[in-house]
This record gives sequence, structure tokens and C-alpha cells, in this order.
Amino acid sequence: MSHFTRSALIVALLGVAACTSKPVMNIENRTPTSAVRNEDDMRRAILSALQNRQWTVERADRGNIMALIQRRSHQAEITIPYSVSSYSIRYRDSQNLGYKNGKIHRNYNNWIHNLDRSIQQELNRASF
Repeated sequence: MSHFTRSALIVALLGVAACTSKPVMNIENRTPTSAVRNEDDMRRAILSALQNRQWTVERADRGNIMALIQRRSHQAEITIPYSVSSYSIRYRDSQNLGYKNGKIHRNYNNWIHNLDRSIQQELNRASF
């Protein structure tokens, strides 16, 4: 393999790797699409969605939940502050997801999008 071909291959591979990196998705002050009676109902919906999406709850304090997800050698940690009227999903830390300068592997954003969708489904499913 010539030096030029090898260099072109390396540049192409780096370009492909860079395409998998996206700005970190944080969900801020998401309001439920249905009425929530109290903070405990919001908490139950979030915990149920986390369990359904196979996240591990590390801490569940009043108004704040910390969770992580492990997929093969990849791990992401989030914080979910919540109240009766809204919740947020915020990036906390990760391993092997290429986090750098506010960007991360696109799988992280997919996990967050799916979790957000599941929380909304749980809130809609609950009879308030």
C-alpha cells in the first residue's frame, strides 16, 4: 500500500468516526402532555420509563434522579431533576462514547430521545 493510499484511508476513517459524534442532547424543562397531580406521580412515571429502557437508578432523591445505562463497553450517566410541572434530562458523564467539547456518540442522543418518549408515554398512561 502506498503512502498516499494509506494516508487517504486514514483520513476517510477519521471522517467516518467524526460523523458519529453529535452535540450532546439535554432535555430542558419538558412539560407533560397530560396533567400530573403531584410530584410523586412524575417520579413514578420517570422511574418506570427508566426501568423499561433498562437504565439503572443510582439515586432517587426527592426532585432529582440519577441514572446510568450500560451497553457493552459504553456507559452514560444522567441527572433528571423534576417537579410536578416539568422534568429535564441532563448529561452527567460517560465512558467510551467519545465525549469531547460538548459532542458525543450519536447513540447517546438516541438513548435520551427514547427515554424522553417513554417518560411522556408513562405520564399519558397514568390515570391522574
